[in-house]
Amino acid sequence: MEKLRQKTLVKKETIFAANSFPDFDRAKANYAWRDDLYADIRQLLNSLAHEIAAELKDEALTLVDYMTTLLWGSSQVKEKLIGRSEDEFLARLENSLSVLFLRFARPVAEALIRGPVNSDTRTQIVKSLGPDAELIDNYYQGDEPAFRVLKKYVKYGSDLLFNPDTRQQVLGVTETGKDVMGMTTDNVINLADPLRPPREVVTFEVTNDINAFEEYLRNGIFEAAGFEAYCIQELRGLVDLFREKKGTWTGIAMNEWLQENPQLLAQLPSDLKSQEFNLEVSERLRQLSIALKRNR
Repeated sequence: MEKLRQKTLVKKETIFAANSFPDFDRAKANYAWRDDLYADIRQLLNSLAHEIAAELKDEALTLVDYMTTLLWGSSQVKEKLIGRSEDEFLARLENSLSVLFLRFARPVAEALIRGPVNSDTRTQIVKSLGPDAELIDNYYQGDEPAFRVLKKYVKYGSDLLFNPDTRQQVLGVTETGKDVMGMTTDNVINLADPLRPPREVVTFEVTNDINAFEEYLRNGIFEAAGFEAYCIQELRGLVDLFREKKGTWTGIAMNEWLQENPQLLAQLPSDLKSQEFNLEVSERLRQLSIALKRNR
């Protein structure tokens, strides 16, 4: 998020400049910045999904490597469990994680980022989201009461954090929010002050919405998406698949024996370790079957 914040603040200057002729157009600059920011947030979510998928892939490959040792290092084990390509396996994980991420992150991002506080755009977005706008409420684990109901924060914005009257009326608390995602009462401005420079007002408003999105991301979206449960499920799925493929592993064991896999031969009785291949294949398979039964 810090990289996104730095990146969008740099872009802000270009966007403000493009909407400053002949005078600074506060509304256009606000919406233009938010449109660009929303696209960056979508990219951020995809990047996070990719990072989590890469970590899960590494865990899965470690598990597959262990399973491979159980079958004497056969090169066929990995293909049977995850497919021929690690990249395709990673892409499948990434796609699944992206779906989970967007299921819960998209409503929050749309409600907070795409339109300013008190705008018709924000009101219509929340209305169009319907029940999706309430998904995150059950998963928010932070301490700040202003974020416990997304619709309330979307409606009141930073006033729900720093305006004592609004907090008392809406939340029933008297103290103001302290140090929420880097925002403190020392750098809060009055958005309703007509003497406040418009650029400063837009910057504060959008920056605060970014902070709010990060708060939901850290203390709600990750939990709601169930990444930990998904990762455990994927790893357990590999274990179950390994157990289900007993017939496949029997065939692979026979192939490894025919190819004189040294790891396999080291576990066989001495009368089956001969390097001379003057027996019929059917006889060798029969002997291997007997040997495998002896070693169960």
